[in-house]
Amino acid sequence: MNMRTIAAALALSLLSPTALADTAGSVLFVRGDVTAERQPPVALARGDAIEESDEIVTGDASRAQLEMLDGARIAIRPNSRLRIDEYAHTSPAAATVSTREDSSVMSLIKGGFRTITGAVGDDSPENYEVRTAVGVLGIRGTDYSAVFCNGDCDWVPGATPAAPIPDGLYLGVTEGTILFRTSTRTIELSAGEYAFIPLRDDPVPEILDTPPAVILDQNDPGFDPSRDPGKPDAPDDDPSRTGFDSNLGTRRAPDTSAPRTDDDQPDSSRPQGAPAQGTGATDAQGNSVDITSGQIPPEPPPPPPPPPRTIAISGDNGPGIDLPLVGVGVNDATQFVLDANGDLERTETPFPGRTGTPTAIYEINTSTNTDTGSDAMTFMRWGRWSGGSMAVTQLGVPLEIVDLSQQSFHWIQSAEGPPPAMPITGVANYSLVGNTSPTDDQGNVGVLGSATFRADFINMLVNSTLTIDIGGSNWVATGSGSIGAQAGLPAHMFSGIYNVSVDGIGGGSGDFAGFFSGPGQTSDPTFPGGVGLTYRLSDAAGNTTVSGAAAFGDP
Repeated sequence: MNMRTIAAALALSLLSPTALADTAGSVLFVRGDVTAERQPPVALARGDAIEESDEIVTGDASRAQLEMLDGARIAIRPNSRLRIDEYAHTSPAAATVSTREDSSVMSLIKGGFRTITGAVGDDSPENYEVRTAVGVLGIRGTDYSAVFCNGDCDWVPGATPAAPIPDGLYLGVTEGTILFRTSTRTIELSAGEYAFIPLRDDPVPEILDTPPAVILDQNDPGFDPSRDPGKPDAPDDDPSRTGFDSNLGTRRAPDTSAPRTDDDQPDSSRPQGAPAQGTGATDAQGNSVDITSGQIPPEPPPPPPPPPRTIAISGDNGPGIDLPLVGVGVNDATQFVLDANGDLERTETPFPGRTGTPTAIYEINTSTNTDTGSDAMTFMRWGRWSGGSMAVTQLGVPLEIVDLSQQSFHWIQSAEGPPPAMPITGVANYSLVGNTSPTDDQGNVGVLGSATFRADFINMLVNSTLTIDIGGSNWVATGSGSIGAQAGLPAHMFSGIYNVSVDGIGGGSGDFAGFFSGPGQTSDPTFPGGVGLTYRLSDAAGNTTVSGAAAFGDP
């Protein structure tokens, strides 16, 4: 059983709903898609009650802040699951009629949160727990953050490309002290200290000298990066390095020489020299917010538009479109649309070799993306629309709805960003790294048996070969073309023509078009790392056409 399966089983074992769903708190605000999984599940809005046994779920770019019965505040991050297993707090006035002991028990199933604890954490810390797949967290009244990664924390700021974050639990303390217990060890963290507990059997917590990237949530309205203290290690011979389980090594204990009276005085739970940690903060736009106030932070600025992509397409004509459907062009953010998987749903593509290079708009309409793939080295992605119909709009031609029940629309897109710098010397032979399955206009799906691509950057020429088995026949295409200005195209694009034979009978023809893309692994760094190509072939009689897309790399 792998660790993620174990983690899932542990997470399920933490779910112990109470017999009756008592009110545990209320919603201060939500942004985006936030639900409480109960029977039936409900979408949460500001002012809604939070019940015991609720599992609070936040979607992409979604957040929630909760205020619990004891005054605790919980800010839940995007893509998180936090279960309220038990939550009880009795005010002094009602103590004589209550039979429940104050308690706060939660389970962090996925994602992360930041919290400032309330009366339960202050007065009954022995009854406060946050259960995770790697252990249990307890506190002494505090402000801390916890993030659990299980294959879903896939970024490190500044890394190119994005680097995965190791699976496990990340902890950081802003004020106060927390305790964390695994099956065999216990650690204690104070203000300005951080730890990582890896997702494995009998995990050994690791004390971190700097805040882990996944803890530093710039969009958390209670997070102020300028006030996060961090904390250097004490020298190895410093006798004050105490306070941790002997299995883990030691760490400097907090200074308790001066009681805290306000943010200008020393804090017994804060290392000496660290700035005071209040709950006030500024958000990403510089607006003052407070995690404990219930204030709704301003909406974040819209995300930047996606970088441009070069997109090549191929397929069959719509009934009113007098163009061979092989094309390539650069699409800016307004010209293409991708789905949640990064697959193409809309593109505007010019056609090389035609007067005025007319542009058509292709939209997925009722068809679906299939046969999709990508290459980790060149970051190219490809696929084809099939089934249903696509919509085609061209200047001067009415909207066409093109039936894709017996044919496909193939596409391949470059990595994000501007085109690569093109060399003016050298010859590169590229290898096939991926492709769509070739399709014809008779409803057949075939196999691309082999393909080659050669670029002569001295003479700005390309050569391409394809071998395809489809519909019981063997198609062979051999072609050549020009790069950039010689083809009437931008510098990183190419187009050409094929000579085609079917089962050894020549006379067929075809077109191809495509682009050079970077980055990639190359024997010569002056060569673009990848090539995206689309093609359309026709037999000698013009009865059958075959189209597809191919990706090449590793020149």
